Formats: sequence, structure tokens, C-alpha cells
Amino acid sequence: MFKSFRGLPDLPYAVAPREQAKYQSAILELAQELIKRPSITPSDGGCTELLSSRLESIGFVTEYLNKNEVTNLWAKRGDSGDKHPSLVFSGHTDVVPPGQNAKWETEPFMPTIKDGYIYGRGASDMKGSLAAMIVAVESFVKKYPQHKGAIGFMLTSDEEGEAIDGTQHIVQSLQARHEVVDYAIVGEPTTDKQLGDSIRIGRRGSINGTIIIQGKQGHVGYPEQLSNPIHNASKLIHKLATKRWDMPSRYFPSTSFQLVKVHSESGAMNVTPAALEMVFNFRYSPRNSFDKIKSYVEKKAHKYGLEAKFAWEHEASPYLTRRGRLRKTVQKVIQQETQIKTKLTTGGGISDGRYIKQLAKQVIELGPCNKTIHQANERVSISELNRLCHLYFRLLEELLIKNNL
Repeated sequence: MFKSFRGLPDLPYAVAPREQAKYQSAILELAQELIKRPSITPSDGGCTELLSSRLESIGFVTEYLNKNEVTNLWAKRGDSGDKHPSLVFSGHTDVVPPGQNAKWETEPFMPTIKDGYIYGRGASDMKGSLAAMIVAVESFVKKYPQHKGAIGFMLTSDEEGEAIDGTQHIVQSLQARHEVVDYAIVGEPTTDKQLGDSIRIGRRGSINGTIIIQGKQGHVGYPEQLSNPIHNASKLIHKLATKRWDMPSRYFPSTSFQLVKVHSESGAMNVTPAALEMVFNFRYSPRNSFDKIKSYVEKKAHKYGLEAKFAWEHEASPYLTRRGRLRKTVQKVIQQETQIKTKLTTGGGISDGRYIKQLAKQVIELGPCNKTIHQANERVSISELNRLCHLYFRLLEELLIKNNL
């Protein structure tokens, strides 16, 4: 159960019951407006225009930093300095496709309310978070119109796709003008079962690789005349899959290797293939590196006598937000409002936090339940969004108001 805040749960601040319904309705209405816009990456579907207008109406200066087909928004209210920090909310408006032949019980882009949940593509990843962020900031500005410090928003429509022209471009643009960001909160869905039970304080690095192994095609009845690339690759696959790459640390599991595609084609049942393609991914901890992993794989392939060609993509480097004011404040607020001791993790996939960490001094990811993300019938609890909005509001208070008392 959520602890009551001045006698009223789920609220940004203490207001009359009529106002309570007003704020809860505002979150739900905005979430629905966002979900009904089919913003399949890198399309924005008009989401950013809607959010920008809401922010401008409460004094934010907004700026589009679009690149190629990607819609990017930087919005800021207030000024920061040595004594007055800046807090930035980060999110993405794009969603993954609803999926061919996926068994949706509702229309993916027609938000549907059922059994206390709002259904639709992007409900939890992450249009629900965006609605909670916006309403929390609107409520905060209403209560503290002369607040010290700065509030910012980074919004992009390129997180689920290539993620090259989105938040990375925003960060590079802000770095070029020497923008300072003290704290950043990313609204990715981090909750496992109950809101606040888990937050991300970093992410593992990610490496994508492709190996094409050449063999010699031949008749299966004459093994002495052929070189089967599938057989040849077996030692390498076993070695990469079973190797202890490094030891786990306090927040990072050991580096892991996963095959995601193995393909060969011979055209007939009695013919071996001439080549084998393997596509794989490494998720690695700060105890390892792209260069070490790349060098090891290529040396092993050579050791096993493979005629191989490699293609590598260093998708992300690992990062970690160490103990500091933001991390301590998020832990404290969650403890006060939920009676939960939140788990600090670096699990899951990769996120735009890897780019934001290049600009912001501290980055935390905090959002709703991740149980149905990228699935048919994606949904988020309406009460959970109300509580998430309340958490965002409390963090604004702690970092921008109480920090300056």
C-alpha cells in the first residue's frame, strides 16, 4: 500500500477530493491521448507537439532538435547554478509495432480501460510515464511557481529503433552549448511487481556481432571431400557460450553471450552448406570491454582454424550512477511513500540512459511495471500511474525545494 501523503494517497499535493479527481483524470486523459497516436518508431505521431504545448503553457521554453526523420524536443524552465540544481525528465514517444498476428484483445492504438488498467501499445513503455511526468511537473509549478533551479525535458521518437538521431543527438547538441544537467530521471518501466520495488542505476554494455564462416560444399556421402561450416563452428559456439567472461560485481552480473541467429542453406538434404552465418550479442559489465571481447572471439576463431569474416557493432557502453544525492533521494522517497526498500539494478536491455549519462552527473530510471512491455495487450495500472506521478512530484520537491531551504 502507498503511504498517505498529508492524508491523501496518489496526489501530487494535498487538495480537496474534487481536485484529487481532477489530477487523476488529467493523467489518464493525457495517457489516452498519447496512446491513440500510432507513433511507431521513428514516427512521433504528433505526441511531442501535444506535450510541448502543455509545457509551454506553464512557462517552459521549448526547442525542437529534430534530425532526419526523428522528432526531438528540449524543454526547460528556470535556471540552475552552484546552489540551484537542474532536474531533467527523459522519455520517448515512439513505440514498437503491435506485431503481425499478435493476439490483441483490444485495438493497439485505441486506448481501452478495463479492470483498472489502460490497454494499448505504449501504455507502459512509456506513454504512461510521460503522462505522469507532465502532470507531476504541472502540479509542481502550480504549487511552486517561483521555484529555484531548473526543470528540463528530453523527448525523442527514436529510442525503440536505431537510437542514433534521438537522445544521442539531443545530448550532443546540449554539450556543444555547455548545458549543465545535475540530475536526470528516465521514465523507462523498471517495476517488477509493485511500483518502486526496482530502479535502474545503470545498464550493461551491448555488443552485436556477425560471423560468416566459410566451408566447402559437398555431398553428405563423401565427408572426406567437404568441409562442413556448421561442424567447424561448434567448438567456437561451445567456448563462447560456456566461458566465464568475468566475475559478477555488486550491481552487474557476469558478461553473457547469446546466439540470436544461426543460418545456413544448402538447397538439398544430401548437400552440406558452403557457409554459415551466426549473429550474436554480448551484454557486458564494466569489468570487460568491447576491445577485449572482440579480440578474444577473433583469436579463438583463428585458433580453431575457421575461415571467418566478422562484423561488429558496439551498441552501448556500460554505465553506473554511484551513490549521490539523486540516488539517495529516490531511495528515500520510495521508502517514505511505499514502505519498500527499492532494489538497485542494472538489468534489462539498454536505454537512452547511456547517452544521458554523458551529460548528466547522475541518472536514475524509474517507471511503471515492465511485465507487458513489447507484448500484445500491453497495459498499465491506472492507480500505478497516479502513484508514479506522486513519486515524480515528491522528487521535484526534494531536489529543487528542500535542497534550497
